[in-house]
Amino acid sequence: MSKISTRIHISLLKTYIIAFVVRRLIRIIGASCRLYYKCGNEKAEEILNSEDPIILCAWHNRIFYLGYWIESALLRKGFPLTHMVSQSKDGEISRIMSKWANLGVVRGSSNRDGSAALLTLYRAIKRDNNSIVMVPDGSHGPVYKAKAGTVVLAQLSGAPIYFFSYSVNRAWRIKSWDQLIIPKPFAKINLSLCGPFHIPRKLDKRELEKYRKFVEDSLNQLRLESDYPL
Repeated sequence: MSKISTRIHISLLKTYIIAFVVRRLIRIIGASCRLYYKCGNEKAEEILNSEDPIILCAWHNRIFYLGYWIESALLRKGFPLTHMVSQSKDGEISRIMSKWANLGVVRGSSNRDGSAALLTLYRAIKRDNNSIVMVPDGSHGPVYKAKAGTVVLAQLSGAPIYFFSYSVNRAWRIKSWDQLIIPKPFAKINLSLCGPFHIPRKLDKRELEKYRKFVEDSLNQLRLESDYPL
């Protein structure tokens, strides 16, 4: 085996080890937290029982507990979901964890390959009847600023949007562009869900911007309405 091949195998092994450790942390910490629905408990059942695909939206810094909630509340009950992950090394870790959780993956980003990725997500909705998880400010921010991809996907597919957010009384904040929130073990989680919201099929540029701002404002309002300040 050549040195280059050995390095590739070692790098791949490290990626799988990191993915395994991160997924274990998400599951252990998530299971230890006490979950309360600030609002939208009935929305979780509504999403689970929906016969038609939906688009679930959350800010990027909420993805740690979002990942746990998606797997425990939806994926384990057979709910089909797909999401987009970047082409970066972090994206590869996310892809591996998603595969283990039976969460579908589309590779791409809002900055590069965005149109192709959106087309693949559209096909997942229309052809495979999959619901979609969207992170409107990912994968590089700016934080709490929505890009137009979520609106375009909802516009073309006709799938309704649901907004997801939560607050936590004790958490670590990672020094990243989004200040990723990691709940501490046994923390209290206040989770909020709202929707469904439908986007009209025909939009001009001004209306597209209006609905992009609606997505941004709705997620920020849900974030700010929580009991625990973050």
